[in-house]
Amino acid sequence: MANTKSSKTTTKKTTSKQKVVKVTTKTTKASDIWIQVGLAIYFTAYFIAHHFLGVYNTRWILYLGLVFLVIYAIKTRQKKEEKFAEGFCFYKFFLVYIIGCMIGTYYEEILTFCRSGQWLSRQGLIYGPLNPVYGFGFLIFTFLHFTNPKRKWYLTYVYSCLIGGLTEVISSLIGEYIFKANAWDYSDKFLNLWGRTTIPYMLFWGAGGLIFVKLVYPALSKFIELLPKRIGNVIMPSFLVFVALSHIVSYTALFRYGTRAEGQAASNGIELFLDKHFDDKLMKQYYDNPAHKKIGE
Repeated sequence: MANTKSSKTTTKKTTSKQKVVKVTTKTTKASDIWIQVGLAIYFTAYFIAHHFLGVYNTRWILYLGLVFLVIYAIKTRQKKEEKFAEGFCFYKFFLVYIIGCMIGTYYEEILTFCRSGQWLSRQGLIYGPLNPVYGFGFLIFTFLHFTNPKRKWYLTYVYSCLIGGLTEVISSLIGEYIFKANAWDYSDKFLNLWGRTTIPYMLFWGAGGLIFVKLVYPALSKFIELLPKRIGNVIMPSFLVFVALSHIVSYTALFRYGTRAEGQAASNGIELFLDKHFDDKLMKQYYDNPAHKKIGE
């Protein structure tokens, strides 16, 4: 009799635990859905507000959203939860790319301010403080780290010099021949290479790459992995969509900006839409320095 009562009690406890787990799972799924809905509304509001408030005012909208997500992630993190984006994975590289884009934007803007006394936009995309040239540079540096984490520091420096210079040259060629514009022209700079990069700048890229690979990336990787896995998997799709749309809209508008500078009239509905909503006045807010001519002219 005693064994029978004991087994019944154990069964009841197991059943109650299963019910709690089911309820918790349903609650978690519901909260995940609300987070995704909230992010969709948030990014939509950002896109709309961007055209009315301008570049810098809408940056604060992004920062407030990021702060809220960080606070929420910290509060919901569990002690034994699996790490997010651990090791060699897509989300890790995506976040490194975004962080690299942001660092590059502010580096360029601070440098411009020190030179001219004016705070000018140096973001490479219309939506978000993102400069893809630096994002791709950071991404390649990350691959450099994973190919051989124990590589000698001087080899890392040399490879970083070459990666930085090659990134600038390729970006310059794409800008000139596809988007009909150049964001920089180093033809009058000391030790320039085809006007698209310079050896001194390559040396700076080397120093930046060395610091990133040996010091910044290990700390950055650990920081990214602090994000709760559940939260990371919920919010990353929304960020991917936002960044993808920003690239598509920005490069489409930039391409039309270049053809418009060459005097080509709009020939279809998309170009008419771009001429109306992304006219020259608006584009100059984001790309105030592109020259619609070839390097050296």
